[in-house]
Parts: sequence; structure tokens; C-alpha cells
Amino acid sequence: MTSTSPRLVKWENGTDLVIELPLAVDIATVWSKLVDSETAGSWFASFAIDEAAGETDSAETGGDDSVDAAGDGGESNPTITFDLGETQLHGEILSYEAEDHVLVELEDFGVLGIQLLALELTDGDATLLVFTQSAPDAESARLKAADFGPMWDTHMRLFARALGLDAVEVEEAELLALYADLELEDSEVDDSEDGANEA
Repeated sequence: MTSTSPRLVKWENGTDLVIELPLAVDIATVWSKLVDSETAGSWFASFAIDEAAGETDSAETGGDDSVDAAGDGGESNPTITFDLGETQLHGEILSYEAEDHVLVELEDFGVLGIQLLALELTDGDATLLVFTQSAPDAESARLKAADFGPMWDTHMRLFARALGLDAVEVEEAELLALYADLELEDSEVDDSEDGANEA
């Protein structure tokens, strides 16, 4: 069965809530479901993208959709709007590369990322979906994890089901307890330890 694995990771410029979800499906299939607006309605919300702002930017930068090429997050970024029924959730697409990642900034939630990494299984291709929600520091990240983590976790398991996979059922109380007390990893410490081990 498919299950999530969350943690907090401290980076040089802040701390991320990181939720990983292994999927026994190839990257191309996962990506096609991820970017399909109608499918998104079954696990989060259907969406619309306004490419008009991004077309000029892509032409000026030779089609490079990296965060640096997108500029400072101004009007050049494509906008995205999620239809939540009675209300809408607006944001900007900061970076995008097909079958690799998408980085968006959404009202009320901040910067969110989804990255797809290839996994090798003995019985076929698989994908590791890595969701991140960025925060400026560990304390803010803990608050975001407690507030939003259970919701993101639920939506990720719904996404797995949209792919036809059997996702683990988790009670709300268990999710609340889990995301209220996540371990904090320091990416710089981990990197230095790896270097020391290799020496």
C-alpha cells in the first residue's frame, strides 16, 4: 500500500515541510494526471492557467522556465486559479519543467513545490512524488506543518487513488498528532556528515 512520509528540512534559506509519496507508476503517467485539470478536481481542485503573462517571459529568456528566468515573481509569471467551489485560490507558477517539477506561490499557503523522481522497482517503474511547503525558519515551518500538513497529506493520498493505487487510510487525529511533532533535519549537517563518512 502507498503511504506518505513527512519531515521538516532546514536549508540555508529557510525550512521546508517535505512530504514524500512513492507511487508504483512511471513518471510520465504521474505527470499527466498531475497537470490534468479535470483529474485534479478528484484529489484537490480543478484549475485554469493564464499563459498570457508567461508567453513574453519565455520568448525573452529563450524558453527557460527556471525561477531565475521567471524574474522576481512579478507579472511575467503565468497565473493559476483553483476552483474550490464557493471560492477560488489564486497564485503564480514560479517554475515549471515537464515531468520534473512545478513550483507555485499560492495565496495563504506561500511557496509550494511538487517534484517527481524516478524510482527503480524490481517489478517495474515507479515515481517518488516530493511535495514541499516553504517557510522562512523552523518555527514557521512547524506552524505550517501543524496547520496544513494533514490537509496536504490527505490530498496526496487522494492523488494516489486517482492513479488507481491503494493508499493507506489514516485517521484525522493520527495525522494531526503526526504533523504537530515532525522531526527536523538539517540539510547542511547531513551533507557534512556524508562528506566526513566518505573521507
